[in-house]
Amino acid sequence: MNSISSLSAISHLLTHKPRSVKKLIVFVPREKSSTRVKEIITQAEDLGIAIDFQPTPKNKTPENFEPVSAQIQPFQFTELKPFLEKLSTQKTSCLLALDHLQDPQNFGALCRTAEGLGWDGIVIPKDRSVTVTPGVYHASVGAVETSPIIQITNLNEALKKLKDAGFWIIGTSLGEKTTTLEKLPSIEKIVLVLGTELQGISPLIAKTCDFLIQVPLQGKVQSLNVSATGAILMHALKK
Repeated sequence: MNSISSLSAISHLLTHKPRSVKKLIVFVPREKSSTRVKEIITQAEDLGIAIDFQPTPKNKTPENFEPVSAQIQPFQFTELKPFLEKLSTQKTSCLLALDHLQDPQNFGALCRTAEGLGWDGIVIPKDRSVTVTPGVYHASVGAVETSPIIQITNLNEALKKLKDAGFWIIGTSLGEKTTTLEKLPSIEKIVLVLGTELQGISPLIAKTCDFLIQVPLQGKVQSLNVSATGAILMHALKK
């Protein structure tokens, strides 16, 4: 069982996936709690979730103190095959694929954006890649629990399976052989591939992509954080 301490993530889970929350530990007396903490306590009580009030740990400081901790079920990844079968009934689909992204904050931010914009799911490799951690819950404000995340062994092979299922693969690149968003044809089923924070997508993944695009920049800064790039492109590509 895992533990998270982000109030936003805990509130999101209580609202949208309460079965994943097994227990709350509250480190402040109810009468001294903030309005937000009181709302979380009341919501948990209404759901029949156990609440354990404990004294504030002595080693906590105002900078690192979190008044509530939630014990949650281990994260459950989605299997690719049944997920694709489910998507086969949809006319349009948008997936995000991450080519060995490493930073939990960027991963969480991308999950939050993908979920908020209504993208269908996120594909990540099992090895040499970020996974779902308490920090990712925090950065995504709990969106990892309400957006399917598919963990696969080989990203390139998974992209080929997605191609066979009717998806077009769009990768991001800072190279010269790219097109613009305006020049992309109308596509109903999209996989947007983002790479690592420094190297971008690998050459092998780039070869598998049907299109390579980049966000046109007009300032002196000629690169964006991967989560910012992802947010811009996910918004632009969403049908």
